[in-house]
Amino acid sequence: MILALFLILLVVAITFGLGYWNFKLGQKGKSYGIGLIIPAGYFIAMVAMTAMAHGKNGSLSSSVVSSLLIAAVYYIVFTWGLKGAKKK
Repeated sequence: MILALFLILLVVAITFGLGYWNFKLGQKGKSYGIGLIIPAGYFIAMVAMTAMAHGKNGSLSSSVVSSLLIAAVYYIVFTWGLKGAKKK
């Protein structure tokens, strides 16, 4: 029980950390190609881990959609940081 809670908190911390990192990259005025690295990497890694966990007898659709949604949020956060950097 405690191990599962720790793993959930670790995943949440990594998710928020990647979002913050992507925001900071946007604030530094990096190109859109750099801003796509974290969302694309996150999406690929989550789909691969989900495929390994579900195997042949599970549905991947909800996991793929949720990974795509979080990747889109990462990109939105990057463009938000980029927009803030251009205002300065």
